Amino acid sequence: MSLNLREIFDTNYLKGYFNRNKRIFLISIILFIVLGFIGTMTNSNTMNFDGTKNISVIQSHGNNEAYKDSSIAGFIVLFIHNFINDFTTIIGGLFLFIPSLYISFINATNMITLFVKGNPILLLLGVIPHGIFEIPSSIFAMAGGLMLFISEIRVIKAIITRSGVRKAIDDCNELIKDAIISTEIVFVLLLIAAFIETFITPALLNMI
Repeated sequence: MSLNLREIFDTNYLKGYFNRNKRIFLISIILFIVLGFIGTMTNSNTMNFDGTKNISVIQSHGNNEAYKDSSIAGFIVLFIHNFINDFTTIIGGLFLFIPSLYISFINATNMITLFVKGNPILLLLGVIPHGIFEIPSSIFAMAGGLMLFISEIRVIKAIITRSGVRKAIDDCNELIKDAIISTEIVFVLLLIAAFIETFITPALLNMI
């Protein structure tokens, strides 16, 4: 298997990232929305918003108390927590995509519930500023998981049919490299989201 990782830093290769994975992104977006609505409809007690009294719910919507710590340490802990969450979604593709679906179900349910049941003002100030980075990050993570899952299925199929395992692995090079690129994108998006959620969002919420 010759995995040329230098290509993931090549401008032309990076430009083709989205074109190569249009279907995967479409599937990821649809899955995220469907999982979110299923979770929201099947668990009406996931979150209950009642005006400004529930600011603390938004502040801990990821079950992460570090959100309340508006410091460098809080920023780092929050970023690591969210990155591990999305990175596990990507790596979960190697485990028949089951962990990826589970984590995505939780993430999507939390987000959809916030938007369906949330107070508009709290959403505008407490969720959307960092959510516009966190939601795409979750979708990119799911896409990365799908890339690895598809690669795994191709190799398993080649093993079962005994039809050129090495060739199947080589054919998955592009998907594996794109999964790595997905991880890099997730890293950047969550870095920005954690900064906003730690240092900007609390200030916005204090305006209420």
